[in-house]
Order: sequence, then C-alpha cells, then structure tokens
Amino acid sequence: MKRLEYMTILRQKLVDGGLGNDEINDALEFYEELFLDGGYENEEQTAQNLGDPEMLAKQILAENGAVGFVKPQPTMDDYVDNRGAQQTQTTQPAYNIAPDNRRTALLIIVLVTSIVWAPTLIGLLSGAFAVAVGLAAVIFSIGCVGVGLLVTGGVTAFQAPPVGVLMIGVGLFLIGLGVLIFMPFCKFVIGLFKKFFTWVIGALRKLFNNVNNSKAVSDNG
Repeated sequence: MKRLEYMTILRQKLVDGGLGNDEINDALEFYEELFLDGGYENEEQTAQNLGDPEMLAKQILAENGAVGFVKPQPTMDDYVDNRGAQQTQTTQPAYNIAPDNRRTALLIIVLVTSIVWAPTLIGLLSGAFAVAVGLAAVIFSIGCVGVGLLVTGGVTAFQAPPVGVLMIGVGLFLIGLGVLIFMPFCKFVIGLFKKFFTWVIGALRKLFNNVNNSKAVSDNG
C-alpha cells in the first residue's frame, strides 16, 4: 500500500470516528513525516511497518477518547422543513475538514521570495565554486612546477650533476605533493557540493510532497 492510499484511509477512519479536526491534522502530520523519512521507494515497507490503517485509526481514536467509526446518517429532518414541505437538498457531513493550507502558504512564500534568495544563493555558490577552482589550480600548478623541475634537472644533470640531481629531487617532491593534495581536495569539494545539492533537492521534494499530499488527502476526505 502506497503512502497516499494509506493516509487517505487513515484520515477517513479518523473522520468517521468523530475525531476533532486539530487532532486529525496532528496525527496525519506525524505519520506523514514517517513516510517522508522512509523515502518514496520504501512507502510500502513503511505502510507495512505501521500496520493496518483501520487498526491504527482505532488506536488513535482510543487514545483521544473517541468512540469509534460512527459516520453520521441523514434523517428526515435533513429533507423536510418545519412546515412539512418536502425539499431536496444535499446533506453535508458534519465531519468536513478544511484543507490545511499551511504548507501551501509556505510554498507560495518560498516562490515569491525566490527573487531575493535565489540570486544570493547563486552568487554564494558561484563564489564558492570559484574559490574551489582557484585552490585546485594552485595545487595543480605545484605538480606542473614539479614536472618542469624534473625535466630541467634531467637535462642539467649532464652538465652539472649535483644541481641536476637536486632539481630532480625537488621536482619529484613537488609532483608527489601535488598528487597527494590534489586528488583528496577534488573529492572533498565534489562531495561537499553533492551533499549540498542533495539536501536542497530533498528539501524541495519534501515541501512539494507535503503540499500535494495535503491537497490529495483533503480532496479524498
């Protein structure tokens, strides 16, 4: 069972049990977080771990002092006025729940304020990328200098062996130093940027999923 189906059944059972709107929203928000923490690919496993939604709803109702699944039934008073005149009307259940617009409002705020924070974020990322590229270039140049000294030392060794050997030694040292620093530095920078973008994508996905789920559950509720 997927998250949306599970949460829809759970909401309906809580509504049928006569639980208040605030308690329903608090309970759904809690279990929604469990699904989001488990990840989209593990929704069925999360639902299995939570157990049958009807049993979970009974447990929540019992904890909040509700009596059970009691859905209001229409009576003749819903169709006949006080003067006995027959009238046709649509009976509205007493348990209609207003959609929770908090996450939708948050999404709107994020989108509206993006004209401020988006350029700032891009600027900071660009600056960080420039610094990383600059440091990588410096480290790479150390290795290039080492290669140059190694070649020059090899040529010089035929004319002035002590100087040539010294240049070769320094060149090898610089090459080793460049390789020793350059590779871990590149891995660190790439990993750092990867973690940052993963966090941003996860936060946006969580925000959109919460908004979509709130709308879907409200429509089915």
